[in-house]
Amino acid sequence: MQKKSLLALLLALMMVLSGCALVSVDTEKDNARTIVDVNGETVNKQTIYAAVQNQLQMNQYYNQLYASMGVTGSYPTDEATVTSQVIESYVNQLVSTQKAKALGLYEMTEEEKTEIETNGQENYNSFLDSVASTYMPGSTLEGDELRAAAAKYAEENKIATADNRSTLDDFIASATDAKAIEKLQAYLVKDVAVSAEEVQADFDAKVESAKADYETNPDSYGYSRMNGSPVYYAPAGYRMVKHILVPIAQEDSTAISNAQTALNDAQAALTNAAEDADKDALQAAVDAAQAAYDEAHNAGFANAKAKADEIYALATAEGADFDALIAEHSTDSMPDEGYAIREGFAYFVEPFVTGAMALQNVGDVSEPVESTYGYHIIKYVSDVEEGPVDIETVRASIESSLLTTKQNEATTAAMEQFVSEATVKTYADRMN
Repeated sequence: MQKKSLLALLLALMMVLSGCALVSVDTEKDNARTIVDVNGETVNKQTIYAAVQNQLQMNQYYNQLYASMGVTGSYPTDEATVTSQVIESYVNQLVSTQKAKALGLYEMTEEEKTEIETNGQENYNSFLDSVASTYMPGSTLEGDELRAAAAKYAEENKIATADNRSTLDDFIASATDAKAIEKLQAYLVKDVAVSAEEVQADFDAKVESAKADYETNPDSYGYSRMNGSPVYYAPAGYRMVKHILVPIAQEDSTAISNAQTALNDAQAALTNAAEDADKDALQAAVDAAQAAYDEAHNAGFANAKAKADEIYALATAEGADFDALIAEHSTDSMPDEGYAIREGFAYFVEPFVTGAMALQNVGDVSEPVESTYGYHIIKYVSDVEEGPVDIETVRASIESSLLTTKQNEATTAAMEQFVSEATVKTYADRMN
């Protein structure tokens, strides 16, 4: 994952602060103390504190979300770290808006003004909806009337967002800043470009990396093709195949599943039987359940085989359109290009791989091949030529990746320079 530019992070911060976190505006002197001062433009303690608490809650939520998926989250939850990050973000934000003003980027076109007003109104409406749901849950009002009541409640009770916005003008001003920063980012990268030589060098490096990877894990090429990931080099031994999957019918599958459950229960009863239990009767129950399972299994596969034989006849008829038959009959979500496989390919069931690799010539179609999924009618589509892919097939993705990296580096360098040139004062100690 590529590192975000500072300006991109600023835009993300502004989105966070435009959210639904609500705070009561405290007018005490302590909350009015300056924490960030950039060229005389300041941010007070109340604003920083609210932003920190909002960010802490978000970080805790993200960490919990990752934990629910069995992954350890990496979002900081100690207040000192988050405070430092928020202060730095506000420094960068002020530096950016001041630079945008100096460059005349706050001069907006009519289209930009419309976009700003739309975004500001939408964010203001979200704020009012949050006020209504948080402080007026029992209200019988709806729509514009509810929002009007929420606006009045927010004004009377001094309710605001984490960065102290509570009126439509506040939200439009914030949307204006966001648009100006967006324009600043575009200004900073307007001359950034990627040369053909850079694309070629990156392609060559990716080819060598792929070759090294495939020497130890040749299956990763087929896996990448299957998942639509970019590939830069093809190892030897691959071919492209397509198939029509004819699964076991749902009713047959249900019958097999029920029979399997009954068999499992009978086997468990025998295994867990007491010493004085009638083992012969329990074994007889297992035998009967096994016979019932075999009957359901064989019937289900026989029905699927009959359908597969019909489709196979169509697939091998003169002038057959295999792709059309796939669209009509197959239940597999196969990529349009088919699958890249090799001898012993580990990502597919063995019968499918063996059946596909047994085909002798491009264009050959296999008789129905049985697997746990049902029956596969496989067509040998083409051979995959060993060696680097045509650079033109990946040029656009390489250019885009390189351009993003160079743009991020350019904006980061520019922001670092802007900050170094500004008069910046921060007072983190006042947060205690």
